[in-house]
Amino acid sequence: DGSCVRDTPDVRDAPDGTAAPLAPGAQSWFDRGLALESTNSAAAEAAYRQALALAPDLEAACLNLGAMFCEGGRYAELADMSEAAVKHCPASALIHFNHGVALDHLERLPEALDSYEQCLALDPAQADAHFNLGRLREQLGDTRGALRHFSAYRRLQR
Repeated sequence: DGSCVRDTPDVRDAPDGTAAPLAPGAQSWFDRGLALESTNSAAAEAAYRQALALAPDLEAACLNLGAMFCEGGRYAELADMSEAAVKHCPASALIHFNHGVALDHLERLPEALDSYEQCLALDPAQADAHFNLGRLREQLGDTRGALRHFSAYRRLQR
């Protein structure tokens, strides 16, 4: 599947499961972006960018801005933004997935493979990452690798 994922949490969680404090205003900018997405995508994008300027590790803003780039076919921007996001949120399987989608569309296949693999290392249950890896492995002539990922995809769809 070539679609990016988005997120809509009220607060982000720290690795230990407690709510992590946000920079002042970052949550408000994120909430504004979320509210504007369906009516004013330019204003939503600006709000997400402002949230990320205040809190570059705000995973939900990275994901939603990335999904907007993806939906608009803005894969170079998605690649740049998600490359930065990976540095701020290295444990986010979904950011690695979105990065893989961008690189896949830009035909930077070895890097896309790495991003999808990193996504699965963090969360082996990401079915779409298995599907995309299967498709890329098939494209590259790795039938065995493709079958392994397509099988995992099918198992996870049940």
